[in-house]
Amino acid sequence: MTLRRRILLLATGLTALVLVAFAVPLAIALRQSASDRVVRETEYVAQGVADYLTTNAYTANQATQYVERVNARTDTAITVLLPDGTSVGAPLPDDAPRVPDGPAADDGDGDGDRGDDLGKVSAPRTTHLGDGWLVDIRANSASGRALVRAFVGDSSVEDEVHERWAVVGGGAIALLVLSAVGAEVVSRRLTRPLVATAATAEELSAGHLEARAPVTGAPEVAQVSSALNELAERIEELLASERETIADLSHRLRTPMTAIRLDVEALPDSERSRDLARHVAVLERTLTAVIEHARQPRTDREPRAADARTVLLDRIAFWAPLAEDQDRVVEIDVPDATAPVGCTDDALSAAVDALLENVVAHTPEGTPLRVVLRPTEAGCDIDVIDHGPGIPLGATRRGRSDRGSSGLGLDIARSCAESTGGRLDVLSNDDGTHTVRLTLQRPHRQI
Repeated sequence: MTLRRRILLLATGLTALVLVAFAVPLAIALRQSASDRVVRETEYVAQGVADYLTTNAYTANQATQYVERVNARTDTAITVLLPDGTSVGAPLPDDAPRVPDGPAADDGDGDGDRGDDLGKVSAPRTTHLGDGWLVDIRANSASGRALVRAFVGDSSVEDEVHERWAVVGGGAIALLVLSAVGAEVVSRRLTRPLVATAATAEELSAGHLEARAPVTGAPEVAQVSSALNELAERIEELLASERETIADLSHRLRTPMTAIRLDVEALPDSERSRDLARHVAVLERTLTAVIEHARQPRTDREPRAADARTVLLDRIAFWAPLAEDQDRVVEIDVPDATAPVGCTDDALSAAVDALLENVVAHTPEGTPLRVVLRPTEAGCDIDVIDHGPGIPLGATRRGRSDRGSSGLGLDIARSCAESTGGRLDVLSNDDGTHTVRLTLQRPHRQI
């Protein structure tokens, strides 16, 4: 999961958690508020009808028409029990309580005799039924005592609660979207310098030492970019010093190499002198190639790719005369197809020479030698098998040897294998032989 996605999930998750924490008490408060408002409006409607009935004498027809008009304008169901016991208006639920008993004066609301010719109206009596609310109000007039009963169902409360929840839910969604947008903006500002720094690191690893990371963003991110830029400058300084050292080394080695070549040329013409001349020429070419390769910038170097089959056959042919002089039987198992690997010809040649030289130098003369090239899905394996005493543990590390040598040969082979993404293994076989396996991978990206 990317850093941007983590920040986005964290911001939206915390916002959602806060909204959920407030949702329960808010839902309870909204429902209670809606219920109180609906009951209060129902009481107002019932009181309005009761006030109308107390204004003057009325007939049953007048009361019926007025109640029907009120029922048509409101969601409240109004029923009036007239003084003669008849009922007009909307029907009430079956579970509505019976008509309360007692004189009107006992249910008065404190209006008293104000001299305005209005009858008395009792205080509203509210009862919660199974599916709604019932409000009873007594109204006394010249026509007698009537009872106004108003009923409102819970559906009215639910409708209002749903409306309020819709408004609150819309606000919550808007808040979540705003939180996500803010998190996206913050994450982009945070990750953009990190991505640029990572891209600069990749360019540096590819050999573009002039690349520099932008020092922007948060202080911590800017500190990383600054440290990477300082590291790049330090690498440039070290490489410049290395090139200067190699240039000095080339000048120092040229003179003794020239002297050796002149001494060999001064020898009488013979097979031995010609062999020495060839060896000196190979050594001089190798030295020149190493120096030029080291002095060349990494970005100008050719892609690292070689044919393991061609290199292996060439090096076996080079060592064949020495193996013949030492009465060694050299078996070769090389397929006809090419075997591309991700290293240069020179590096692979040096690695194969190191393995073959290790056998020649550290096994008795006449010890047979077998070289196997085995293609794999990732690249190929080169096995050098001999009947010698084997290689002690740790001898593949640079400078480690128990036979008086420098211990650099196997390290050269190991470095070649690891440069392709492979490895070097030393194996002991059941038949008493020993195998040094060079695992090489195919070429990938250029470095």
